[in-house]
Amino acid sequence: MHHAEAHATGGTVRRPQLQDPLVPQGEPEMLTTPEALEEFLDHARAAGSFAYDTEFIGEETFLPRICLVQLSTTERIALVDPLELPEDAMRSLWKAVCDPALQTIVHAGGQDVLIAQRGADASAEAVIDTQIAAGMTGMPWPLSLANLVESLAGVRLPKGHTFTEWDKRPLSKAQIGYAADDVRFLPFVWAKQRERLDALGRTAWVIEETREATRQSQGFDPQSQVRRASRGLTLRPREMTVLRELVLIRQDVAQALNVPPRTALPDGCMLDLARIATPSADRIAQVRGIPRSTLQHFARNIEDTMIRARALPAEEDAQWTPRPENAQQRTQLDALWSIVSMRSIALGIAAPLVTSRAELAGWFLSDPSERPPLFPAGSWRHESIGVWLESFLRGECHLNLRWQDGGPTAHG
Repeated sequence: MHHAEAHATGGTVRRPQLQDPLVPQGEPEMLTTPEALEEFLDHARAAGSFAYDTEFIGEETFLPRICLVQLSTTERIALVDPLELPEDAMRSLWKAVCDPALQTIVHAGGQDVLIAQRGADASAEAVIDTQIAAGMTGMPWPLSLANLVESLAGVRLPKGHTFTEWDKRPLSKAQIGYAADDVRFLPFVWAKQRERLDALGRTAWVIEETREATRQSQGFDPQSQVRRASRGLTLRPREMTVLRELVLIRQDVAQALNVPPRTALPDGCMLDLARIATPSADRIAQVRGIPRSTLQHFARNIEDTMIRARALPAEEDAQWTPRPENAQQRTQLDALWSIVSMRSIALGIAAPLVTSRAELAGWFLSDPSERPPLFPAGSWRHESIGVWLESFLRGECHLNLRWQDGGPTAHG
């Protein structure tokens, strides 16, 4: 699926303009040789900071195919063509993204940073995510790049490139313009956010949260995949355990076939498999939707996995059994979640960044005599909400709100 304008080959595309020293002007440089890329990276190192984004295709292979990388500083903007550059040159770029002495600015950049971490075989420790920064400065969560740029720069970015075929060459003028705008305004945006964060004393919070989010993106999380695959359906605890083991083997199957995990074994198929009480090759083959290549090469592996999962100790199922809430506890938790959310919003922090109702419930329903702090001591969550919440539950402080300037503001 692609947008006609993104593939237009003739004419010019009117680019959004903001005349500011922090916004690079003009058309982007096209970096198609190792020398050109290295020269730009030297420029970025001298600047101490650069914006970074990627365009990739993730629907065809186990690992996404990188088709374009966008870079910018306050002075220059460049597009890197991975289809033209050797692997060693790209590794130099990935290492720059992971360089702890070089600040990398992204927006909702989890996947983009993960690509760099894989390519460099290193952690990215100096990344700033402007979406996280927006969530800590009273803006909606999650906020798109277009809405963030419009809010802070007064510029409306054109739409239409989301579904373009980034692996086709040559790139059209529209594609080039769209790609460039994904990083053109990020240095400006971060500078404006930094002013606000410094005034609020929250710059370190954004750095901490971005670093934590980056670390979480490095590893494969089977628990989240299980919850996503179950789609909120009610499965028995043992079926959830089987589903977890299927999620794990799906990774191996997908890597072996070099296809995305959900192509190797769709979520719906895994749900049907998890419900099979007595696994067998015949029962597996009867599940509709399993790709032929998966059945042909890995049916026995799937069967063995299901049999092994069914035989696991009962303790494996405990994590899928939610702590029971009686009517009074449910009312208390609903109220507490509303209080935490409102306190967060009143402080200008997006509530989903702070915690979730499930996390709050697990903490609140635990034994009070053995209950640790909700958030680790010294973390931004503990500083912003945790200390206040513990005092609130002891009856030592109140939730005082006032409607001011179009929104709630916390006092005391």
